[in-house]
Amino acid sequence: MDLLITPLALAMAVNLIKGFEGVETEAYLDPVGVPTICSGLTRYPNGAPVRMGDVCNKSVCERYLEDMLRNEYIPPLYGIPGWSNFGPRRQAVLISFAWNLGARFYGNAGFEAISSVLDEGAKKPEAYSKMPDALNLYVKANGVELEGLKIRRRQEGELWNCEDDGVMKFRCVIPTFLKKAPIQSSFLSNDGKQGFETGETFEAVSFEGLADDAHAWVTLAEVGERWAIYMPHWMLIDPPSSPDIADKVDWGDFSSKVGSAATVGELLSYDKRRRPVEGSKEEEELFYIAGQYSLIREAWGGPLGITSGYRPEPINTRVGGSPGSYHSKGMALDIYPVGESCAVFYKWLARRWTGGLGDGCHKGFVHIDTRGNGEFHARAGVRPSAIWTY
Repeated sequence: MDLLITPLALAMAVNLIKGFEGVETEAYLDPVGVPTICSGLTRYPNGAPVRMGDVCNKSVCERYLEDMLRNEYIPPLYGIPGWSNFGPRRQAVLISFAWNLGARFYGNAGFEAISSVLDEGAKKPEAYSKMPDALNLYVKANGVELEGLKIRRRQEGELWNCEDDGVMKFRCVIPTFLKKAPIQSSFLSNDGKQGFETGETFEAVSFEGLADDAHAWVTLAEVGERWAIYMPHWMLIDPPSSPDIADKVDWGDFSSKVGSAATVGELLSYDKRRRPVEGSKEEEELFYIAGQYSLIREAWGGPLGITSGYRPEPINTRVGGSPGSYHSKGMALDIYPVGESCAVFYKWLARRWTGGLGDGCHKGFVHIDTRGNGEFHARAGVRPSAIWTY
């Protein structure tokens, strides 16, 4: 493999392209009438055009895709300023864009916007923040806006902004599975799940929690595959943490502690797009609920996990959160006891919490929010200000 492209970047690009294009084993006409097969191939690696009636199995399709990326689509990208400084996500985004619109887009007519961002970003990295907007300009085919291209550009932009998640390590606390869908493992075929035993670990380079669900999506390090995990069955092995002082919290450092029990990564679901504005009301609320979470953790006496924390708009809406959710205000956490009964934890907390309390144990979590200045009481005998079941 060329040193200018990492195996992870290639793997992520392949999975990204397959997700957008699908894998069609029989030739079909694309939206502009060109015979296409596999994941958007209009010609084969040997240069022969795809013809209607062609068939191909999935494993060969993936090999064709990888070969064409390595040999034809990736090398022209090496001329982009700053290419070697990009991490795997940003390289994967540009590879996906090239696959869709041509390997030699950089610097050519019609691609002035994206080329300008790449040029400016190489000199001033903060300019790379303009990339999602630039990508959203390329959503037309034959002059017509296509909904599929809008979705593709938006997702590419989101991935671009997730460049710096770093590597997270998870340890299995109860025999469980990595899953191809966030559903009960018994509903999945053997190909749709991968078993793990207690104590086994894996490393991930991205994490995306789901609203009102204890599942999360992770992207595995090294191979770039995307899997769902059921968070109560896993424990994040925290890296060394920063000092436990609120005014020193670096919201860009996922290992920084907020309170004595929560990390920035847990509160933001390892997504830097969720960082609160310094000095904002949302940041103040996050400090408060993190402090309450620390008190709950200390009184419970066992490890707790967070499935969902701060979800600013439009992220809250995109992941399925309710309009006006307390999560979008920095006032809510969905939490669970690691390796213990969620139902027992819920009943214990219901007598000690005065804010909003939601029973989502059948989905693997308990919701807490600080409406009405909700707070934790170590001695039982108080009641939630609002209570419900998901």
